Amino acid sequence: MSHIFKGKIYGRLCDGCIEKLPNVKIRLYRLRENQDETLLATDEPKNNFKILTQKEIEAKEEYLLAQKTTDENGGFDFNLNEIKGYDGESFEIDVLVEKAPGQEKRPDNLDPVQFTADVYKPHAKGREDEKKSAWEYYVPYRYWCRIREKLGGYVICGRVLDCETENPIPNVEVFAFDRDWIQDDALGSATTNGNGHFLIYYSASDFKKGTVWDVELVGGPDLYFSVETSLGTPLLSEDPSRGRKPDRENAGACFCVTLCLSKDKIPPPPEPQPAFTHIGSYDYENDIDSLNPPSSGLTKAQNRAFFRNLRLNGSLAKKRNGNQLEYRFETCEVDSSGNPIGGSYNWQPVKESQLGKLKIGVLQKPNPAYPGPSSNPIKNVDYVIKPNQPDEIPVSIITDNGIDWIQVPQEDDHPLDTTGDGYFTPNHNLAALNTRILAPFNDIDLSGLVTGDSSTSTGKPLAENKHFAIRMIVREKGNSSTETVTGICEHIAVNNTLYDGIDSHPAWYSNVRNNQLAVAMVDISQLQGSNGCSGITDQLDVLYTAAHPNLGTVNISMKGPGGPYGFTNFPAAPTTGDHSGTATPDFNVADLQPCAYIVNMSVQILLTDGDHTPSNLHDEIGFCKNAV
Repeated sequence: MSHIFKGKIYGRLCDGCIEKLPNVKIRLYRLRENQDETLLATDEPKNNFKILTQKEIEAKEEYLLAQKTTDENGGFDFNLNEIKGYDGESFEIDVLVEKAPGQEKRPDNLDPVQFTADVYKPHAKGREDEKKSAWEYYVPYRYWCRIREKLGGYVICGRVLDCETENPIPNVEVFAFDRDWIQDDALGSATTNGNGHFLIYYSASDFKKGTVWDVELVGGPDLYFSVETSLGTPLLSEDPSRGRKPDRENAGACFCVTLCLSKDKIPPPPEPQPAFTHIGSYDYENDIDSLNPPSSGLTKAQNRAFFRNLRLNGSLAKKRNGNQLEYRFETCEVDSSGNPIGGSYNWQPVKESQLGKLKIGVLQKPNPAYPGPSSNPIKNVDYVIKPNQPDEIPVSIITDNGIDWIQVPQEDDHPLDTTGDGYFTPNHNLAALNTRILAPFNDIDLSGLVTGDSSTSTGKPLAENKHFAIRMIVREKGNSSTETVTGICEHIAVNNTLYDGIDSHPAWYSNVRNNQLAVAMVDISQLQGSNGCSGITDQLDVLYTAAHPNLGTVNISMKGPGGPYGFTNFPAAPTTGDHSGTATPDFNVADLQPCAYIVNMSVQILLTDGDHTPSNLHDEIGFCKNAV
């Protein structure tokens, strides 16, 4: 049985700006005899607030019920039923702050601060065996900023806005300075978030530095600011004299400010960085054994090789350094351990002919059917490499010096602007690479292979995996000097070999199969030769051959009256990928009812295109059980 008391605590810096209080101690105290529980528990929390002296802390030490440290979000929880001697009464909640948020270390000459925040009477909710009560507290800014000052931990909370529209400006660097008579002090800097907010933490020592003359009677700092792009381009540079104005002079431990940038100074949104990071759903660095030879090039989870078309994806930008972006891929054959053949990489550009159809994003435009037949004001039209539908927009591919470059669509107008071209939104897809034409994968003709024999018995060895590295190259359109590699998968194993001439049980039902992904053959010894339609009595020898360099699980089962039936002495598939022999029934064949039965073989092939895996291959044979 439990009664969980959960809470969160925040400090107000000013109207509209709060901070979480991590790593502070929450202390629960039993009320003393001279305290009126009813009055205190029903009073406003602000009326219970008090910063305590050391003598007051020591005087209530024997009444301490429990204490916990808040997590990174200012949260905590107590199981009140585990507190010795507690029986549901009101308790006093104190907070011990040893250093302020953002403060690396409290100065040695300053003491931690403990304050009483509230007197709380738990009101439990929930099941009888699992009750819960909750408390959320915001330290008023006139108290919290005083506590910060006592700890020597100062903070500036601010926003950067567009002066005209008051829209927030994200991703700019704000610098704070203290104006001094002799030398100005740099207090710190911070980058604005998506809402234009920033927090700059600094200490009293940052602006109370000694000077040759003790010119200033030290109060708070006299603040002025500058704003720059992430690359250091100035956007706002306040004159140091701004710090001597009444609204900036002698700032307290909490100071809130709004800075605005004129339209001509607002930086464009940061360009996303194009990068090749995934093959289908596989992060090639974390999900594929691709790094640091020796590596296998197989997926880590199931040891799968790759086949067919691979969806190369990651992130895509429209521009690079303000210019149109174009990109391409290169491949290089490596050895089975991932080492470059001959000791150096021989990168080959991926040609347009090696690419498959792939949607890389949508063009968003005003919907002419809105309002009316459609309730959606925006119409999305697919941008597709090698489209084959009339409503798809082809992605342009340009050949420059014999190399094919994929052109990133550039539409950048508001999607609801009827006079614009629309807005292109990428979807993370980059290219569909057809691995079947990366290297020769010739079919293997296994005509004459007898079920139960090794797949190599006809003299044709299994086709081993081939191994490749893949990388992405981007550049400003037409500018070879700006070419940059933005992602390298160092090693993947690929196998696209198909198998022909597969005829599992010619005496029972001859069906020659070509273009098979692997070898999957099952037959019955008693039906081979000219006995395809004869029944069996008390012997059943199931023959099988399964083969592929990336062979997974092989299973044989039988359906019929009293089934299903299994087989024993059926070993796991060997790592060589060549699996053949005879499966022994785990039942007495003579005891089977006279009837028809079907033996089924299932073969798993450990391949993937990055998004899908092939279905298991199946083969089967039927027979009649004769009366003994």
